[in-house]
Amino acid sequence: MSSNKLPIFLTGATGYIGGSVLQRLLAHPNANNFEITALVRSAKKAKILESKSGVKTVLGSLQDSEKLTQLVASAHVTINTAECDDVAVISAILRGLKQRREKIGDAPHFIHTSGTGEFIDDARGEFVSEKVYSDVDISAIEALPPSAPHRPVDLLVVAADTEGGYARTHIVMPSVVYGVATGPLVDAGVTNPHTIIVPIFVRGALRRGSVGVLDKGASRWGNVHIDDLADLYIRLLDAILEDPEKVSHGREGYFFADNGELSMREVLPSIADSLFALGRVSTRELVPYAPGEAGQYLVNEVLAGFLFTHSRTKGERARRELGWAPKHTAQDFLDGLRGEVEVLVGKEDAKAST
Repeated sequence: MSSNKLPIFLTGATGYIGGSVLQRLLAHPNANNFEITALVRSAKKAKILESKSGVKTVLGSLQDSEKLTQLVASAHVTINTAECDDVAVISAILRGLKQRREKIGDAPHFIHTSGTGEFIDDARGEFVSEKVYSDVDISAIEALPPSAPHRPVDLLVVAADTEGGYARTHIVMPSVVYGVATGPLVDAGVTNPHTIIVPIFVRGALRRGSVGVLDKGASRWGNVHIDDLADLYIRLLDAILEDPEKVSHGREGYFFADNGELSMREVLPSIADSLFALGRVSTRELVPYAPGEAGQYLVNEVLAGFLFTHSRTKGERARRELGWAPKHTAQDFLDGLRGEVEVLVGKEDAKAST
């Protein structure tokens, strides 16, 4: 590839978010001017990526610290969609950003994926919180305890900009991401088409024989469709390339991704109806979890509690700065659940038969 192309390094290229971002990068009007490199664990997927898209792949994992640092140091823009909690991984990325700054002199950009799980409370489905966080209210974000989910990593990312001064950092914070991802990389079996939360509830219900709810299921989360989220990343990249001085970064570089919110009491009945229609649960009613039971079906007790917390947010910065205008609403989330549940049940049945 020509040296005058923009070097972009992407983590999580075969994942749900990263794969959707990659597909948008490949379809970008200026795609011919991008030199995209992806760190991939699967040799099979790497081969498909290179043959079908021209993406340069490097075999390895995020735990290959030296390799990760070198890849970041070779890129002007690094987009991380694969890790938001591992301090060692992020430290390796930050070392790469610093090396690039010191050796080449330009200020690399780091688009990091965190999540609005950073703002959870301990509701456990019992009550509705009135607290709503905005990405333009920096004082409220900075008031979070450093032990909040994702916060240790986010603090390091911000410090690389505000204290280290060796990178421009931008933190994208998706709320609950929904929708089945589509596109050529999905069709080729390279990228994951499914979100995390819906499969957890479906698998748990199939094992339990009913869809459970913790307490009142009153907790509320924002949500965003995967296509709208991918659009935010591309708009952010475009804005950076057009005029980086106009794009918030560092302390103010938070971009929440949400467009409406739902409670678990609204989401779970749609899952239950879908599974009941398929004959896979005994009732379309939600069956409350007994004390200590939720963790048996929702991976573990910690995650079960997490799923029934509040995380209420208002994403304003991307709308103001990037012209981001998400098309999908919370109702689209509910309307799409039946089809997604059917696909997930089919995949679970296929696994069981092998």
